[in-house]
Amino acid sequence: MKKINLDLPVANLVEEYPELKNILTDLGFTEIVNPTALSTVGKVVTLKKGSLIKNIDLGKIVKKLEDEGFEVLNSGINSNEEENILEENLSENKENNKEDRLELLKSYIQRLSQGQDLEEVRKDFVKNFKDVSSEEIMEAEQSLILGGVPLEKVQKLCDIHSALFHDQDIIDQSGKDLEKVPGHPLNILSLENKEIKNLVENIKNSQDKLPEIKKLLAINSHYGKKAGLIYPLLKTKYKINGPSDVMWGVDDEIRKSLSQIVKSKSYDEKDLEQVLNRVEEMIYKEENILFPILKDNFTEDEWNKIYADLSEYGLDLLGDIPIWKDYIEKEKIKNENSTSLNFETGSLTAKEAIQIFRTIDAELTFIDKDDIVRYYSEGENKIFPRPKSCLGRDVTSCHPPKVVPIVKNLLEDFKNKKRDRLVVCRKIKGRDILVKYLAIYDNGNYIGTLETVEDISEYK
Repeated sequence: MKKINLDLPVANLVEEYPELKNILTDLGFTEIVNPTALSTVGKVVTLKKGSLIKNIDLGKIVKKLEDEGFEVLNSGINSNEEENILEENLSENKENNKEDRLELLKSYIQRLSQGQDLEEVRKDFVKNFKDVSSEEIMEAEQSLILGGVPLEKVQKLCDIHSALFHDQDIIDQSGKDLEKVPGHPLNILSLENKEIKNLVENIKNSQDKLPEIKKLLAINSHYGKKAGLIYPLLKTKYKINGPSDVMWGVDDEIRKSLSQIVKSKSYDEKDLEQVLNRVEEMIYKEENILFPILKDNFTEDEWNKIYADLSEYGLDLLGDIPIWKDYIEKEKIKNENSTSLNFETGSLTAKEAIQIFRTIDAELTFIDKDDIVRYYSEGENKIFPRPKSCLGRDVTSCHPPKVVPIVKNLLEDFKNKKRDRLVVCRKIKGRDILVKYLAIYDNGNYIGTLETVEDISEYK
């Protein structure tokens, strides 16, 4: 049997076994067909090292070689060896090392996930990174999730991961200071973060902590804005899933922990310290990772729409929305009275229909057959805030990651006619809320789902 040593340079292996060139090309080593690359980089890069640089699973390489009749030697690679290879390549090729930096960054996060001491990992991190961009941090976490690391694990260790970057220069590549523009959505979120910091300090310095913890529940307004206006847009339009999946889940865990403390009127000092640390870590991740990503991607029109919807999620932390002088209010629908909706049982003007939906004692949301949010009824004091930006968006993007599988299963049941409704009564902010999900069919064909939300407290 032909023997192949993964610790030998690629060029040596190809010279001994020319058929390797086609095999490795099929695996993703496309540069191998370039004679210059093979005679230069190929003289120093081993297959192990190449698998890390190209992000090609080493197990896949070994299996392919064995299937082609090779006996593979030195096929194992441990985490320390992997990191040494990456660090070596990082120092050799500083001008073109984006992939190397990403892989090395992932290795540090994986070491933390495996329980290694934070300061020990940070020491190695500082040695190889003078600076790091918010995009790199986001890509590293996202790559871990796509690579099979359970979301719950990345989410659970989110705060430890962010602590790795403290005291480092995190580069904001956008060059925009939107946080300093009065009234801009990022300015409002930044002001809210300052207030959250003050509330956390008040809790730490207070003898009677429960009243101060209750005040911190106003954080729901801040997290609600991210959940309704920012995470879904990042995920659906820009395909940036890391913040959507990881930060959203951590936000919900923080909310839940604070609510449980207030509800039980008791707490363990260690548990309280942990949740306050998570609040502070989330502020750090927002300002150093999330905000730069938003500045680098969101358009003026998208910021405009976000600003228009901010009040939907409350202003518990600020009390008022600072005026953003660059905001342009979109024109309202014209000629409402002249637009007629004709039915078999009569007709309504568009204005009449709008006012009827506003008057009904229920919030209505319609999702079409392709799971796209097409309509929601307007009104004040909503139980479930709905931003205008959710229109035209997949309904799953409007829900926290842990709820998405439940939503998908329900819609599949409606489409397959396993059931045609789901009715739930929930306690929300001390009120009894009746929620119905109703499948809508036309001549037996599924055309969408109607969600109704109604406060039934007074009737009970």
